[in-house]
Amino acid sequence: MPREESAVAFRIRSVMPELSKSEAVVADYVSNNPEKVINLSVSALADLCGVSEPTIIRACRNMGYSGYQALKVALIQGQSATIAYAGEEVTETDSMQDTITKVFGAAADAIALTRNNLNVRDMERAAEALLRAKRIYIFGVGGSAAVASDVQHKFSRLGFNVTAYADLNLQAIVAAYAGKDDVVFAISHSGSSKVVVDNTNIAKSNGATVISLSSTGKSPLTEIADISLFTDANETRYRIVALSSRIAELTIIDTLYSFMSFRTGSKENLKIEKAIEHQMY
Repeated sequence: MPREESAVAFRIRSVMPELSKSEAVVADYVSNNPEKVINLSVSALADLCGVSEPTIIRACRNMGYSGYQALKVALIQGQSATIAYAGEEVTETDSMQDTITKVFGAAADAIALTRNNLNVRDMERAAEALLRAKRIYIFGVGGSAAVASDVQHKFSRLGFNVTAYADLNLQAIVAAYAGKDDVVFAISHSGSSKVVVDNTNIAKSNGATVISLSSTGKSPLTEIADISLFTDANETRYRIVALSSRIAELTIIDTLYSFMSFRTGSKENLKIEKAIEHQMY
């Protein structure tokens, strides 16, 4: 039987281990009393939780929201956006039908959760930075390398100077030459890949704009990013292979691509389609 949970409650559950004790008190109250919080001022919530108003604001930001008002908006939207989880962990005794149900369910959960928690303004800022970039470097290793390759393929179709780097040495080399007109799009499910974080930090120190794509919550990568985009998937954050979250990452990339394609004009796409069509015959 699928269990139900609001997108906000899921996000709170995901980041709870990273919150301070006082922030956790706030998060717990919000999770258990969403209808009440919608009608509370920040000072009223602070009194109920026995914390200061700045703690409320910090808790909101560490839960992935820009502030208290953004949290309340998410709570209001969440009243009609409850997620029914169909995806569960696959076990060795599962039949093919069980496996299909669980894997497809997990992918659907990840897309729904990510959509409900996605920060629209951060997506707009990411698109704006990419549109004005002189060069775009995509960093991703392991499973994230496949996502990075997809970014290169899609953004190349729009005529951007974009290259994906999975090799750690090449990442370090291009990071050393990155400048203020360049963007580094760093992809890491955990946000803690040391190689990606270190090389991204090199580019950041040289003035490049950094966009990160990772799972929800603070991480070494989000600490240095100018713009952070998050996926929400009901899987272990430090799982060796990110499965359902990868689908959410690709959907975020598709969203950026679709938005940006109408702002670059359609001529580049027409050129590409004609070139591909010519090769097919």
